[in-house]
Amino acid sequence: MVRLQFRIIEKPYKKGLRVYKHEEVTLNFPKELHELLRILRDKKLEIKGYREGNKIHLILGDKEEPTNKVSQ
Repeated sequence: MVRLQFRIIEKPYKKGLRVYKHEEVTLNFPKELHELLRILRDKKLEIKGYREGNKIHLILGDKEEPTNKVSQ
């Protein structure tokens, strides 16, 4: 089972006169998947998702870097 954790992060700025707030969502995977996901360590990741009825499908993978090909 995967657990989603929702948090509100508050960071002061401008010498503490104002507070910047944003929501952070963490996806916690069970230990059985840690070894499988280890191949994604230190890589830029891309996440895509879509919804089918009551299910949400998330696709996690390597972010493909754009290539600078020159046409000749």
